[in-house]
Amino acid sequence: MVKLYSLSLPILPRRILAPLPTNCFFQNFTLKNGDQPEYIHPYSVRSAAAGLTVCYPSRSHSPSFDIQTFAADLTVSSPSDAAAAGQPHRVIAFDDLSITLDISPSLRAFLVHGCPFVTVTTAEAAGPVDVSVASVHAFLEAAPCDDVRTKWRLQMNSGQTFLLYASAPIGLQQASVTQLATPGFSSVIRIAYLPDPAMEAVLDQYSRCYPTAGEATLNKPFCIDYTWRKQGWGDLLMLANPLHLRLLSEDCSVRVLDDFKYRSIDGDLVGVVGDSWVLKTDPLSPTWHSTRGVNDDGVDEVVVALRKDVDSLASSPITTTSSYFYGKAIARAARLALIAEEVGCPEVIPRCIAS
Repeated sequence: MVKLYSLSLPILPRRILAPLPTNCFFQNFTLKNGDQPEYIHPYSVRSAAAGLTVCYPSRSHSPSFDIQTFAADLTVSSPSDAAAAGQPHRVIAFDDLSITLDISPSLRAFLVHGCPFVTVTTAEAAGPVDVSVASVHAFLEAAPCDDVRTKWRLQMNSGQTFLLYASAPIGLQQASVTQLATPGFSSVIRIAYLPDPAMEAVLDQYSRCYPTAGEATLNKPFCIDYTWRKQGWGDLLMLANPLHLRLLSEDCSVRVLDDFKYRSIDGDLVGVVGDSWVLKTDPLSPTWHSTRGVNDDGVDEVVVALRKDVDSLASSPITTTSSYFYGKAIARAARLALIAEEVGCPEVIPRCIAS
C-alpha cells in the first residue's frame, strides 16, 4: 500500500504541490520544517538555516541497534542570505534517485543518492555571491591543490580530510578556526570526503561531471534500469552497494572500481563509472514455500526454532487495533504456518491459525 501526504506551502513550489509518496529517501527534507538529516549514501545531509550541512557519519554499535551519528562536518552557506536563515528550503525537483533543493535564495543543491560528491551551485539570478564553508571541527589546513585554486584540501582536527572542487577559481580565506569564506563566487562547488589518500586521483578524475537527476525504471521483467542526467564534463562516477554489485548486468557499459570504496551502514559502497546501469536478477516464480527448499540435515534445527516461535506467538495474542500492525502480525502467523507445512510439522499449524 502506498501512503500519501501533503506538504506545506513554504517548502514546495506551486508546480509540484501534490501528494507525494512516503518512505522515499528524501522524506526528512519535506516533513515539518524539513531540517532533519537525511542519509543519501554515503553522506548524511541536512538543510537548515539557509545552509547545507554534509556529514560522513560515524557509527555506534550495540547488540540491539546500529546507528549513525550526525555531525556538522561541513556547512556551505552564503552570508548574503542571512535574512533567509529562518525560512525553509524549497524542493525544486525530485525523482527516484535525486532531489533538488534551493537551500537559500543564492544556493541550490543537487542531492543524488549514491554520489561520492555533494554538489552545490550558485543561483543564476543571484550573480556572484559570498560563500561560507564552516565546520563543527577546527580546520588544521585549508590549502589549494592547484595554481588556479579550483581544488582545495580541507583537513580538520577530527582527523577527517575533505576535498572541495570548484568549476571556477575560488579564493577561500580562513575567517576563523572553524570557518572559511570567499567573496563574489559564481559557479559549482563539489565536496567529497577522502577516506583513503589512494582515492584522491579518482575523485580528481571525475570531479567535473555531476548528476542532477536520476530515474529507476522497470522496462523488462526482473530488470531495473538506473539512468542519471548529468552536467559538466567527462564520465559520471557513482557508488554501488553490495546488492547493486551482485545484480549489475554485463549488458551495461560501466566500469567497476573495486578499490574505490566508502563505508556505509549498508555495506561498502564501490565506485562505478557510467550514467546508465542495468540491474538484473534471476527469474523467480511465485510459490508458497521456499524456492530452494530446506536441506535434510537442517530440518530438525528449523523445527526446533519453529516450535519456539509458535510458542511465543501463542503466548502473545494479537490485540492491536491498528490495521498496519495487525497485518504484520497476521503475516507472521501465516508465514510460520507455511514453514510448518514445508518442514512436515503440521501439528503447530492450528496454533498459528488460532493466534
